[in-house]
Amino acid sequence: MSELQLGLLVLGGSIVALVYGFNVVQEWRFRRKMRQSFVRTQDDPLLTVPKNNVRDGVRADRLEPVLLDAGRVDLPEPEPFEVEVPDDEPVAEMVAEPAEEPFDAADHQALVVAMLDPSLDFISEVVFHQPQELVSMPRFNVAKRVQIIGRTERGLWKSAEVLPGIRYKQVNIGLQLVDRGGAVTEQELASFCQQVTRFAEEYGAAASFPQRQQKLVAARELDRFCADVDVLIGINVVPRQAIEGTRLRSFVESSGMQLEPDGAFHYLADSGNTLYSLMAADQMPFTLHTLLDNSFPALCLLFDVPRVAGGVEVFDRAIQFARLLAQEFDAQLVDDNRRLLTDVGLGRIRDQLKTIYGSMDDRGIAPGSVAALRLFA
Repeated sequence: MSELQLGLLVLGGSIVALVYGFNVVQEWRFRRKMRQSFVRTQDDPLLTVPKNNVRDGVRADRLEPVLLDAGRVDLPEPEPFEVEVPDDEPVAEMVAEPAEEPFDAADHQALVVAMLDPSLDFISEVVFHQPQELVSMPRFNVAKRVQIIGRTERGLWKSAEVLPGIRYKQVNIGLQLVDRGGAVTEQELASFCQQVTRFAEEYGAAASFPQRQQKLVAARELDRFCADVDVLIGINVVPRQAIEGTRLRSFVESSGMQLEPDGAFHYLADSGNTLYSLMAADQMPFTLHTLLDNSFPALCLLFDVPRVAGGVEVFDRAIQFARLLAQEFDAQLVDDNRRLLTDVGLGRIRDQLKTIYGSMDDRGIAPGSVAALRLFA
């Protein structure tokens, strides 16, 4: 063998090793991101978790996913939006020049103000003595979500940002009180207030805050409510033989699902929010590479109860899709303890879902709403 052939052989081997190493790193990153997306103190819900609670904390009850013996239930399509066009107006002009809601419109202003919700956020108010152009946006070293809106010198509210010529008379800074990591702590709240105060002092502004202890009590009560309704349902699909990745991808994509960066297939609503998702039971992320080169011995269909608008009807749709998966790949549907799903069990879980969604509606936190997506993130 010549030196050229040896060199080419070594070079080819190096390229193969680099590609393999890159794929290993990518898969490791997907696994880490997937683990971080479900923050909890217990094990993974796909295999051995004794409960389907997504939050930190302890619960004694759980919802066992079981099989629905019913036809597919589709969500109602939204009514088409119709515009009445006067006879003397050319239609082409109205289509070509769609009207945009002005920044100072009442509806737009209401949406901006609603970004901060007193029932969800600890809202501090920073009032400037003279309208100020922000040099930079303040950064807050806190674990919870922070949002900032500002009232311009014209008296209009907008999402605060650094823009030349935009001066603010006031900015409101909201710290979210509760998320899936739990309620804000007294130490976190005190640190946030100190950081807001420092920001106000930089501009010679006055900062005011809600009553801290009252907000802490409200946050703990809200967190307890959220823990009671925060349920993740997992439906395991176990085939007789491992499913080839390319065949799986073809089937789920033809069913309307799409692969997302978290390594799972998602069925999305028109709003872009996930209705249900499909992942490998062993947590191997779905990527173009893993789907091409691997087979999967088991799958898990996930239904994140409080984050899904449409409630029980969407759950029925998820169950119907699970049944189609089982039929296509000669699989069984089982719960987390590998017990076959039954009609009786499904009736029980649907009743519990109705109770959960009723509790959320009574609380004024509609499933899949902006408030729900914030609280259960």
